[in-house]
Amino acid sequence: MGAVEPPAPSYSAHLPARVVAEGQLSLAQLDVVVYAGQAHGERLPNGSRKGFFIGDGTGVGKRREISGVILDNLAQGRDKAVWVSFNRGLIEDARRDFAGVGGDPDLLFFQGDTKAGAALARERGILFTTYSTLRGGEKRQGTDQEGERPGQMRLQQLTDWLGPDFDGVIAFDEAHSIGNAIAVKGARGERKPSQQAVAGGNLQKASSRCAGALRLGDR
Repeated sequence: MGAVEPPAPSYSAHLPARVVAEGQLSLAQLDVVVYAGQAHGERLPNGSRKGFFIGDGTGVGKRREISGVILDNLAQGRDKAVWVSFNRGLIEDARRDFAGVGGDPDLLFFQGDTKAGAALARERGILFTTYSTLRGGEKRQGTDQEGERPGQMRLQQLTDWLGPDFDGVIAFDEAHSIGNAIAVKGARGERKPSQQAVAGGNLQKASSRCAGALRLGDR
C-alpha cells in the first residue's frame, strides 16, 4: 500500500477550526478524514457508496481517525453513526478518543444495553456495538416441545433504528473480526462463512445508502 501514490485530495472536511488549530488530529489522521470523505462521496456501479479501508499500523491512532470521520459527518447534519468493534470494553476507548477530537462522548451508547426485542430509544447518537452482539438476537420461550425459538435479531434492531434514510457512517473497527465472509472449498470439504462476517456483510447491504463503510485493520 505504501508504494501506491494516493489520489489528489479534493474533499474539504467539515471539522471545527479548533480540531486543526489545536492539533486534536495529527496531519496523518486528517489525511484519513479527507480521503474517507472523498471516497464516501463516490458511488460504486451498483449504486452503493464507496467504502474506505484504513491500514495504518499500531500507534497512528485509528480510533481517533474514526472519531474524526464521524465528527465530519455529524457536522453535515448526519445525526446517527454506527461503530462496530471487538468487545464492549472498547466503548470507553471510543468515548475518550471521540472527546479528544472535540466530540461529545455522551453520544456513544451500547446496543447491548437494550434488550434485543425492544426498540432503541435514542433519537440520535453513535451506536456502539460488537461483532458478537451483531450476530445475536432475542430468544423466546416456546412450548416444551419447541424449546427456544428465535425472535428479533440484533441486526434488525439496528437497521430499524437507522431507518430507511440513514446516510451516516458505519465504522468497522478491528475489521479482521469479519473475515471468512464466503464459503471456501478445501481438501476436507466446504468451510462455511462465519456468522460474524455474514452479519457484517448484511449490515452493509441493509444500509447501502450510508455515507460509507469505514474498515480498519493493521497492515
